[in-house]
Amino acid sequence: MLSALCLEVKSKIEAISLSRRTIVRRIDAIAVNIHEQLLTASGRFQWFSIALDESTDIQDTARLLIYIRGIDENFEITEELLSMESLKDTTTGKDLFNSVINSSIRSRLTLNKQASITTDGAPSLTGKHSGLVKLLNDKIKEDFHYTVCCLFTASYIKKAFVSHL
Repeated sequence: MLSALCLEVKSKIEAISLSRRTIVRRIDAIAVNIHEQLLTASGRFQWFSIALDESTDIQDTARLLIYIRGIDENFEITEELLSMESLKDTTTGKDLFNSVINSSIRSRLTLNKQASITTDGAPSLTGKHSGLVKLLNDKIKEDFHYTVCCLFTASYIKKAFVSHL
């Protein structure tokens, strides 16, 4: 009986189309569905916070990863990668600010519901006059909680320490 069941399952699996186009289409459909779920969840957020990580990939392209954690009126927490933004030419506080604002607009987030921001402490993110945090504070017109993530800092210290050995 088990072998007959396995043959039935095997034939169903073999019938699934695995062409390149089918796989691409299915991946795109999954991505759209996940994005729609995040849009639905973010529309119910009472408060949210973002975490930012700016780094450079192996092709020397600067990338800004924007993570979001939000809470709705039922205290359900949603935590997702909101966006990965490619930064052209420069990575100033203004460039990062524009990326966060554009991502927020695309995700239909209301910035006055932003409770906090976490970064790695890079000057373009935390600068007193033109850093992303300062520019966000100026736009929102309210101070929000700001945190420097010690895990980012610890990884930089480790790299510096190991390179001196």
